[in-house]
Amino acid sequence: MSLPVPLHASTRRDEPPTCDPVTGEVRVPLALYAVDVHQGDIELVLSRAEAQPVIDALLRAAQPRLEVVS
Repeated sequence: MSLPVPLHASTRRDEPPTCDPVTGEVRVPLALYAVDVHQGDIELVLSRAEAQPVIDALLRAAQPRLEVVS
């Protein structure tokens, strides 16, 4: 029995996320990889309500973190 290879996703180059101005639906084009081998492409589709917490979390994660040194 073999262990499953962990998959990860990256945004596709030169393909920015799109947003439907009427519904607020957000589509993020992703490339799926097993280790470094491309497995295919897919779109992550989020409603406006689902997208906002994801965007907020990404912005928080991207900010530099300051540590208190005593």
